[in-house]
Amino acid sequence: MGISYLPVSDHRFKKSPFFACNDRDDTLYGLYNNRLYPINSGNDELAHYEHMRAKCCLYDVPETPLKITGKDSIAFLDKLFTRDISKIAIGRAGYAIACNHQGGIVMDGVLMRPNDHEFIYVQANGDFLNWANALIEDLDVSIRDFDSWVLQIQGPTSLEVLEAVSNISIEDFTYYSAVETEIHGNSFYISRSGWTGERGFEIYSKNADFDGVELWSHLLEKGASAGLMGSDVSSMHIRRIEAGILDYGTDIDQTINPFEIGLERLVDLEKTNFIGQKALMKTNKKSIRLMGLLCEGASLTRGDKLLESGGQDIGFVSAGSWSPYLKSGVGLIRLNESKPHDYPLRVMTSSGEFDAKVIDLPFYDPKKLLAR
Repeated sequence: MGISYLPVSDHRFKKSPFFACNDRDDTLYGLYNNRLYPINSGNDELAHYEHMRAKCCLYDVPETPLKITGKDSIAFLDKLFTRDISKIAIGRAGYAIACNHQGGIVMDGVLMRPNDHEFIYVQANGDFLNWANALIEDLDVSIRDFDSWVLQIQGPTSLEVLEAVSNISIEDFTYYSAVETEIHGNSFYISRSGWTGERGFEIYSKNADFDGVELWSHLLEKGASAGLMGSDVSSMHIRRIEAGILDYGTDIDQTINPFEIGLERLVDLEKTNFIGQKALMKTNKKSIRLMGLLCEGASLTRGDKLLESGGQDIGFVSAGSWSPYLKSGVGLIRLNESKPHDYPLRVMTSSGEFDAKVIDLPFYDPKKLLAR
């Protein structure tokens, strides 16, 4: 079946300040948190993947940062998230998961504490803000969308770019640091994080009142010696699968809990009551249903079916690609029930049925040494 495209007026969707930097006749856009973003701008995604792994690339990404302020911020965030928020020190960030009362994942994202009076939660795709606001009750706290826009610079030479455009000490700016700095005359939040598993950082504006095209050009100019190249998320997609980085709404949602995706380390069942805590205390903490899949015979695609040797349907591919590094099809998979590492199965792709095996995530670099 061929793919059909429906023309849609783009005036009803938000465009980033960097929109013109990737807007070409052949640009393919996606919609994420009501924000248009470039999935592919006509680039060779494999060439850009290789460049990002050797040098670094600049990406316009559609994450939506939310600002949390007020004297009850920590109490509020401890109510929302499964981890102990008080352990995130000023100048640091951490991955944070929110669950519903049944323990299903409502949202995931990076929670930053860049100073002593505010937190920034970089939420993924979904209506998290209204859900969170409904839980404030009598707490002295505010959570709001402050019209922040996000860039990522990812790749082994990325910190050379940061050093060229800011006054941040690279030696002190360790993995998951979060600070404020000035770049090209504007103040931004910066975190040592990203969506690739490579060394990198993210830039978050404090509002939309800046020239995005000028900033994009400035970064490319200052980053030229580090090999910085403008790109789109198609090359990030390959690398994030290899790194086992999950996408809310694609890989995870409210039908799966943190234990089932292998992130039990982010659930503190001993802390003060949080949403979903009672359900998570009762769940099977050893049943992991989101894993990797390695298929040497074919590239993998979302929706590919997973079959037992006898033909029984046991799950599906939530995200897939071809890995140039592993020279194999790779995918993130949702299983009906947990399977061990190296478990053999068959995968039904658009080009046929192939042998494959279940893999613990990530596919390589489990200690995240490449990102540090």
